[in-house]
Amino acid sequence: MMKTYKHMTLFLAAIFSSILSCKEDFRLPALDVVYQVQVSGHDVNFTNQTEGGTAYRWDFGDGESSTEENPTHTYPSKGKFVATLYVTAANGEIVEGSTVIRISKASPIRLDDKSLADWDTISTNRIQPGAAGGIINDIKLDYDGNYIYIYGELQTNKANADIFDIYIDSDNDAGTGLLTGTFTNGGFDILLEGVLLEGQLDIFYHNGAQSDFAFDQQSIAEAYQLGTVSSTSNEVRFEMRIDRTKLKGLTGTGMRIGFNAVKNDWSASIGFAPAEGDPAYYLNMED
Repeated sequence: MMKTYKHMTLFLAAIFSSILSCKEDFRLPALDVVYQVQVSGHDVNFTNQTEGGTAYRWDFGDGESSTEENPTHTYPSKGKFVATLYVTAANGEIVEGSTVIRISKASPIRLDDKSLADWDTISTNRIQPGAAGGIINDIKLDYDGNYIYIYGELQTNKANADIFDIYIDSDNDAGTGLLTGTFTNGGFDILLEGVLLEGQLDIFYHNGAQSDFAFDQQSIAEAYQLGTVSSTSNEVRFEMRIDRTKLKGLTGTGMRIGFNAVKNDWSASIGFAPAEGDPAYYLNMED
C-alpha cells in the first residue's frame, strides 16, 4: 500500500507541475493593431480602431509623439514618414503597428473661408503683365496634389460680365493641342471659357490640327469652383480652383496657362496675362 501511495503522490505532483507550467505559458491573444489615417495637406488625423487596449502611444516618425488615442498631427514638411501606434494590452504586453505617411506639397488656400487673406502668403508663381494686361492687373497661382488655385485682381466691374478664356497646356507639350499667337510656347489642350466672376465656365478639349481652333465641349461635374469674390466700383478680386483629378493631364509635373479677357459681346479683347504674344506661364508642379 505504501508503494501505491508513493506512486499516487508522484502522479499528483506531476499533474500539479503540469498545471503550473501551463499557467506560466498562458498568454492573452495578441491584439490586432488597427487604425485609420486621413491626410489633408500636412495635417493627418489618426483614428484608433484597436479593441482591448488600455493605453496608446503614437510615434509620428518625425521626432514627435502623442499618448492621445485619436490625435491629429501636423507634419513639418513634405516627405515620407513612418508612423507607429503602440498599444498596451490588459496583460501589460505592448503590441505595435506601423504605416507609411506620404506628405506632398500643401497649399494654404481655402475656398470655404470667405476671405482672400490667405493669398497674402503666396509670393511665387505670379503673373503681373503691367499695362499690356489691360483689365488684368495680377494673377497668382498655387497648387497641391488635388487642385490648382487661381487668384486675380481685375480693373473692371463685376456687372460688366466680362468673358474669360483660360488656355491650359495640361501636358506641357507644344507638340499637342492648339497653337495660338495669343500665348506662345504652348500647345493648348484645354480651354475654360465663360463669365468667370459668375462661376460660369464651359470646358473644352482640343480635338483637331494644331492650327485649328477646334474644341469639343465637355460636361465634367465639379471640375472647377469659384471661391470668394470681392468687388468695388472699379476693381474685382477673386479666387477659384481647378480640380487636377477631373481634367486630363493635370496630374503631371507642370503645365502652361494663359488668360484672355474679352467684352461680354465679344467685340474686343480687354485683358491678357501674360501679355499678348508672350509665352504662356509655366507652373512647375514637381512637388
